[in-house]
Amino acid sequence: MRKTKITIPASTSNLGASFDTCGLALGLYLRVTVEGAGEGFEIIPSGEGSDKVPRDESNLICRVARFLAERRGRKIDGARLWVDSEIPLARGLGSSSSAIIAGISVYEVLAGERLDNDQVLRYALNFEEHGDNLAPSLLGGLVVACVVGGEDGERSTITVKRAWPEQVKIVLVIPDFELETSKMRAVLPASVSRADAVFNVQRAALLQAALAEGRFDLLSEALRDRLHQPHRAPLGPGLGEVLKLNEKTGDHPGLLGVAMSGAGPTMVAFATGHSEEIGEEMKRRLEAEGVSSRAFEVSVDDRGRVIQD
Repeated sequence: MRKTKITIPASTSNLGASFDTCGLALGLYLRVTVEGAGEGFEIIPSGEGSDKVPRDESNLICRVARFLAERRGRKIDGARLWVDSEIPLARGLGSSSSAIIAGISVYEVLAGERLDNDQVLRYALNFEEHGDNLAPSLLGGLVVACVVGGEDGERSTITVKRAWPEQVKIVLVIPDFELETSKMRAVLPASVSRADAVFNVQRAALLQAALAEGRFDLLSEALRDRLHQPHRAPLGPGLGEVLKLNEKTGDHPGLLGVAMSGAGPTMVAFATGHSEEIGEEMKRRLEAEGVSSRAFEVSVDDRGRVIQD
């Protein structure tokens, strides 16, 4: 039986003030190899979180594939799925979004049909409300994502993909603890002041303008936020101390700014150089709070999802 390979990138979302607005695809991947086999699904996991993911039909990838088959009135047979992940679970790097896009892709392979990007994102929103994670995993690059409701009540996503400037490097620091997105969203206030809303709108717009014009010196200001990071950072030891790097980026050569990746606890730094030193400084601040972590530079993925028949 022919095997098909599916590759989905991780993503970092929110990017400071751009809460639920944009995300960036990263060079960490979920790779799924599909081989048609019988009636049910068999999952053979490896890599990050392989000891925690279900190996049967309850796996998110399988549930998404079955959902699409039912929604589109198609019958799909089962398959053997080799699922190898470089994306840590519950760390703010879009592991669930990548699995959802993978599930849709598995359906496409087994059903023998290809959906357009708008269809993929519309179906994906049934499982994940964060278009700023879903869209980069599908499209690659920096994506501004706007979720809208259609006349039929079904939501869709407007996306604009932008090239990421090669001069700006990405440094990740991944603490050795998990934070569930649902719990991190629950700590957010139900309403915010007009001043805080304006503060974030200004900086979300500033981020896009600064990237477009190469004004990378403005990133530390563009990454400042009042809607989510001040509420979430206290839940993870040391995260607030890492965010304080935004206040004195000039003290650290190459550093442009830092932010929580998604709902955390992964922290992301943007830099023009000295990635190793910046990663070590972020690690040091976590270690001062008793938290071990790993730090590394990661590339930006510009391809998004790839299906190789």
